[in-house]
Amino acid sequence: MILGAIVLFSTIEVVSKYLQAGEGAAARVGSIQVAALRFMLGAVFLLPLLLARRQGKFLIEGVRKGALAMLLLGTFGVFLCFYLLHSGIESTSASTAAVIFSMNPVFTVLIASLALRERLGGYGWLGVGLGLAGAFIAVTGFNFPGLLSRDDFMGSILILVAAVAWSGYTVYGKKYSQQYGALVVSFLSMAVGSVLFAMTLTIKSGWREMAGYNLATWAWLLYLGIITVGIGYILYFEGLRRVPASRGASLFYLKPVLALLIAHAALGEPISFKLLLASVMVACGILLVTLSRETGKSEAESQVEKGPGLQRAD
Repeated sequence: MILGAIVLFSTIEVVSKYLQAGEGAAARVGSIQVAALRFMLGAVFLLPLLLARRQGKFLIEGVRKGALAMLLLGTFGVFLCFYLLHSGIESTSASTAAVIFSMNPVFTVLIASLALRERLGGYGWLGVGLGLAGAFIAVTGFNFPGLLSRDDFMGSILILVAAVAWSGYTVYGKKYSQQYGALVVSFLSMAVGSVLFAMTLTIKSGWREMAGYNLATWAWLLYLGIITVGIGYILYFEGLRRVPASRGASLFYLKPVLALLIAHAALGEPISFKLLLASVMVACGILLVTLSRETGKSEAESQVEKGPGLQRAD
């Protein structure tokens, strides 16, 4: 299940680039429209599922007691994050976007260690360093002349900021997911983000564009909203219930490499040595920080189980 979710997640930047570039049979779709429809469709898909699982009382409680938190999560974790991501995809390749955005598990661990003082061991810090180095290679390509004026550089920076925003959403949303359930928090943050995207489309007269979309375009938009957001999410969290968290989360290291291969196969994007090196470094960074974090949790739980008396006896 988790592997299936990772494969679906690896196609997001590729399909988004396909739509935003107007490739093949699909009409060209603006970055705001792609981002907005992803989460509008995803929220519509998740609501009946949430009610079918009898989580309505948690939904009401989340709105009543956690309204401000849900507003912040939806604003920064959905609206701002994916506005920046899809804006960045406009001027970068799908493979570069995927490699950079895949940095979010590394940023999540880094933010948690700084803000929540979660312990990060030597291997964890090594993973952070590898991930940051990989992101640096993906963003710059070691091509420094005229770097600040290049569209692809600015697009990569937007995606990097989006990855940081998603990581902040993950860290901040953790306690609310434990309190109300991950499905409820995801739906409410998507709903807030969808409202903000709808307001943006209204201000920019972005609704008119949708009237010209053909069936192929709507099929791919449904794929992004229902399959990658809705079903991908369900597969991931259902899978985590069946395997140890460290094993499940560590599979995210596959995403940058998979996305690179999918972008090459589907869009014909070349696999350069620099981007391949960046994807491998980011993948190694994700694997190291994830396993280091889970090892730290296991050690902490082991110490708690021993009890204070046994710890002194050791």
